[in-house]
Amino acid sequence: VDDMLDFTGSAESLGKPALSDMQQGLATAPTLFAADQFPQIREMITRRFAEEGDVATVSELVAQSDGMRLSAELATSHAQKAADALGVLPPSEARDALLHLCFMVLNRSA
Repeated sequence: VDDMLDFTGSAESLGKPALSDMQQGLATAPTLFAADQFPQIREMITRRFAEEGDVATVSELVAQSDGMRLSAELATSHAQKAADALGVLPPSEARDALLHLCFMVLNRSA
């Protein structure tokens, strides 16, 4: 979810500049998924988005791709697996808090 917020959030809401992952040379889930649709992204990943315009170009391509949707689906799948794993624990406040956390993470906006 943090990977998606880097594309959709503002510096104010994130507490860091938007697109900061790419500015640090990091390729996150939305970018990696977008690279499946737009292979030219792979070259920019390899050079760690170091050339002028790389970050802006990849940001636009991510917006045109299924990268955000696939990232959301991946996050949902992991949250569901975590919730399923918690199902073996006896009912308790701690288990309920962890279950709540699984789905709270999916809905965060900052």
